[in-house]
Amino acid sequence: MKSQFNKLVRHKKLISRCLFIYGFIAGHDDVSHMIKNRNITLKRLRRCSIGIIGLRKKLAARRLLLISLLSLGLAIIIPVLLFGVLIPTVNAKQNSVSTNSQVRMSVVAKNLNNPRGLAFRTDGELYITEAGVNGQKTQIPGPAPGVILDFGLNGSVTRVYQGVQQRIIVDLQSTTVDPKDTQLVPSINGSSQTFGATDIAFDRKGDAYIILGYATNPIYRRNLGYSGANLASLLKINLTRKGKVVSLKKIADFAQYESEKNPSHDDLVSDPYSFLIQGSDCLVVDGGANDLLRVDRHGDISTEAVFNTRYFPNVEFPVQSVPTAITVGSDGAYYVGEFSGFPFLEGVARIFRLMPGQAPQVYAEGFTQIIDIAAAPDGGLYVLEHASHSLLLGDGSGALIYLSPSGQRTTLVSDGLVLPTAMTIGSDGAIYVSNYGSYAGIGQVVRIEIVS
Repeated sequence: MKSQFNKLVRHKKLISRCLFIYGFIAGHDDVSHMIKNRNITLKRLRRCSIGIIGLRKKLAARRLLLISLLSLGLAIIIPVLLFGVLIPTVNAKQNSVSTNSQVRMSVVAKNLNNPRGLAFRTDGELYITEAGVNGQKTQIPGPAPGVILDFGLNGSVTRVYQGVQQRIIVDLQSTTVDPKDTQLVPSINGSSQTFGATDIAFDRKGDAYIILGYATNPIYRRNLGYSGANLASLLKINLTRKGKVVSLKKIADFAQYESEKNPSHDDLVSDPYSFLIQGSDCLVVDGGANDLLRVDRHGDISTEAVFNTRYFPNVEFPVQSVPTAITVGSDGAYYVGEFSGFPFLEGVARIFRLMPGQAPQVYAEGFTQIIDIAAAPDGGLYVLEHASHSLLLGDGSGALIYLSPSGQRTTLVSDGLVLPTAMTIGSDGAIYVSNYGSYAGIGQVVRIEIVS
């Protein structure tokens, strides 16, 4: 194992671009001491994960820009501890019970493959996007050297109506991190890093729109030919009243826009994750590109806002914003939630408020790894945390939080949510959450009723 690690040290370029994997080592001069002491404490690992300073004089600043696989949509690469140590704290089992006595949780859909976005149609049907399962044979480079994405046609959309669950769309494009030939364990107890159908919304006519994620440089998409052309795109789906697909059409291409415009002037990565429909426009957050984009009725894309990187004490590289959520508040403003990139610091994720044509302003902060937000009836916000502790700890426990208009916070659910990925509010006032959202086969949607 020591020789294996020394081989990695010689590949400085790989290390500089994959600091999110080896970051806890880079803060130590004596790596052999670390290898000998396998019983390093969790507290020390956590401290080391943000102490990446050993390479700061050897590597150009450009190479310290992280292309975290989570910039991606949400899918997150968990660092492998090179000595075979992983610290899982959540079992990948379906659990629909919360310890909070003020809520009731029940499962309304199950056996899903990486469930993501949720939306109700006007007639009460619940639609769920599924990113899919592991890819097939075709591979493309990932967002960092040594990371490979497997391409597949295994994404889908599931419809739930009157207790009947049915996949109405299949064979959607997706990519999945391939753990082969990398020093990665891309999971928390079996979770998968799959990027595909990430969100869905309906217009006033009842037509559906979905976005597909991607998670790497747009240039590699050409390697997939026609089969992969819809990755990082907005699609329009005409549906019958019974949910049958009439047609599917590509509306906007975010990978092409990122390649041509690169609004954040950073590394070229596109991974659209969440969106909403307002009038004839769509507002899309691209977690890979760190921006908010507007798509008009003609499919033309424009930049609405850019979310810049930040610097923190003892973190020797910029931390990307990674916007993952958007909603419209009761005041008509857009509210955007950020995940925040490696090293997944706790309590640094923010919610921005912005009016059309204006720069985003910080509305609330102190959250951890926000994955979705929704407007509450009283003017507050529901905030969904993908994980409430740093992902470097291997803990996939999420949380649903209520943020009042005055800024007071109440945790509604702190148990029973495992790597949740999206939420929506039903006409019944209940909150529906994609649970086990980074798992294939055991993903579910839970209904959360707040008991007054």
